[in-house]
Amino acid sequence: MGGKSFCQPFGNAAGEILEHSAKCLYKPYKEISKAFGKLPNAGLYFCGFSIILVPLIVAYWTILLGFLLAEVIIFAAFGFLLGVFFFLLGVWPSLIVTLGTTGITIIRLPMNIYYHCLVTYRTVMLRRNIKLLSFILIPIVHLLIPPVTFIIALFFHVPWFSAISFAGFPLKPWKKIAPIHAIVWKKFATDVESFSRNYGHPSGIPMDWDGRVYGLPVDPIAVIISLFLYIFATIPVTIGVFLIFIIKAIPIFLGVLTEFWKTLNISKSLKWYKGVVTGSQAQSPPSSSTRSSPRSGHAVWSSTLKKATKGIQKFIEGYAKMNICEKYGNIIKSYAKCVKKLHPKKLGKMISGYCEDLSPLKLIPSEGGLQLLCLWIPILLTSIMWVLGLILVLTIPPGTFLLALLVWILGWIPVFILPPVFYILGWIFIIFGLPVLYILLWGLILVGPWVFVVLGSLSGPLLALQIPFAMLTNNFYNPVEMWSSIKHGLAKVLKIFRSVDRVTANLSIGKVRFSSSDTIEEDTRFEERGNINYWDLYIERCIKEARRIRNLGWISQDDIESASSSSMIAIPGVTIVAILVDSIKRNKKDKTMIYWNEDNKCRDSNRDYTDNVVNLFWPQLMKVKEALISVDGDLDSAGTWVSASLCDGEDERSDQLKGALENITMKDNTHQKYLKIRSQVENIVHSLLRVQGLTSRLHEIFEIGDDEEPPLVDGEQQMMSPTDVLTSDSDSGTRL
Repeated sequence: MGGKSFCQPFGNAAGEILEHSAKCLYKPYKEISKAFGKLPNAGLYFCGFSIILVPLIVAYWTILLGFLLAEVIIFAAFGFLLGVFFFLLGVWPSLIVTLGTTGITIIRLPMNIYYHCLVTYRTVMLRRNIKLLSFILIPIVHLLIPPVTFIIALFFHVPWFSAISFAGFPLKPWKKIAPIHAIVWKKFATDVESFSRNYGHPSGIPMDWDGRVYGLPVDPIAVIISLFLYIFATIPVTIGVFLIFIIKAIPIFLGVLTEFWKTLNISKSLKWYKGVVTGSQAQSPPSSSTRSSPRSGHAVWSSTLKKATKGIQKFIEGYAKMNICEKYGNIIKSYAKCVKKLHPKKLGKMISGYCEDLSPLKLIPSEGGLQLLCLWIPILLTSIMWVLGLILVLTIPPGTFLLALLVWILGWIPVFILPPVFYILGWIFIIFGLPVLYILLWGLILVGPWVFVVLGSLSGPLLALQIPFAMLTNNFYNPVEMWSSIKHGLAKVLKIFRSVDRVTANLSIGKVRFSSSDTIEEDTRFEERGNINYWDLYIERCIKEARRIRNLGWISQDDIESASSSSMIAIPGVTIVAILVDSIKRNKKDKTMIYWNEDNKCRDSNRDYTDNVVNLFWPQLMKVKEALISVDGDLDSAGTWVSASLCDGEDERSDQLKGALENITMKDNTHQKYLKIRSQVENIVHSLLRVQGLTSRLHEIFEIGDDEEPPLVDGEQQMMSPTDVLTSDSDSGTRL
């Protein structure tokens, strides 16, 4: 514990007294023992007088130890009273510390609730379900902190300080009041504020964020919003799907009718049918020709109908060519040959084989005498079993033979009757059944399309289920952006209309379609989700852009090597602008493409939705790209001015940077757009500088040497330098 205990003097004195008492009481015994030991034959005397000496020794030591024990009890009582006195002096700080700690929690309660709400609202590390749960528990948790702190502090400090005081350190608890209050203040004030500054940052990103997001797999808020979206979108989807099917009802009917006519031509069918009945059929199947044709929406049922028609046609033509008399005679001959398997000789062989192979006589020894006497019981049992088996052999096989013979005789009835009957029924089906089947098929073709139209027109509520499903799926992979999930869900409305329009167009005559048939739907375009290592690509591009802006004179080598604040913003920001400008130049119509190189092109359709870093920054990058696309005038001029403005972080600009910023002519509204793009990019950079993927590799960017910028590889785009911008045509406006 350090220092001297106030109980130490008393303990020393008590120890000395006990030591002195023990020495005084032990000295007579020691002297007597020494004198007795000097006697001749002392051991013999002790054995002879042990009956007297041993009780005396025991009595003496009992008195000695009892006296010492009495002293110990007296000193312990005095020590206990002294400890109680010190306890009464040192226990009060435990109450002071408890009340002070509880007071700190009460004082900090409003601010800690605010910080808790701030972190919960801003952070990107929590899914919305955990945020909702956190907001619900905030008042309960924070109101429980003071009483729980009071109980824990009281039950912890009272025993601790009591033990210290009782041990003779009554002043130490008083000295611990300030340090403990300082620790509690640090925990409830300083650390909370530091935690809030990190996790409650305006960007919502803590320092060195690795992309982890915590929460439940199913977000209750997302489920509720998806239900509202379903209710909201069911009405327009139902009306739209209903109108599409109703408007295309007649084209669908005509399309099905036309396809059926092509598949099963009525004139060819009648001609073929006449040929089959008269026996002069020698044509191909009555279905349409097998030449290659573009696959339509009718291919599912028409191809099945063609296969069934061909199968029926082959069967009927083969049936018509069948020689019934020859076939009938073969059936009778084949059935008559079956009786050969029921020959009576097999019964004789079975009985003779049983009697010869399993005869009990084989068990009788050739020499009689004692062996026969020993084996008579097994021989007797074997003979009994053999007789029982013989009875079965004489009854069951002949009975089975007679039963099989009876069945064979009765079988002649269906053999004589059924083939002619089936043959006649087959012709009845060909003559009467085929026309009926053909009429039923036509009835199905005439009624089926209308049933399909009715069911399809009522399928709007079922098709609208794709909307909440799309939102929940996107929210599961992208829990950071709720609005992105809602957007994906609402986008399904138009996709449902296009999908229904496309399906009904494939079934309609003339391919009637309301939307452009050349449009490639986003959801029908399949792209394999590749694992693009975007951090390596981004760091490589940062190094390249750092050399470029250094060579342009927009930023100095010293700023790069010292990682100044301006270079920390400029290099990542200029890289973002350069990548987005390259992406727009590569394909302006593809608004979600991020072009790295020919081998790496990231789109919203193939990006990794499980990467929360991408999920967070993707919408922000798309806003910047959209703003760059909407800029009036030259894209290179916009990229150059925004990049130069990102480098404008020092008090003194270089001449080259001034030229890039002041020698570009633009309109006032264009200037405002440039400033907005610049602020958006700067916000992205501030957030990126808190992500572990970038902060852990900043040294690679700021350790570039004085070497010249490497030449561009084929396919890469380069933003215009200030000289190129000045020589290019620009819109008339204010000169900045």
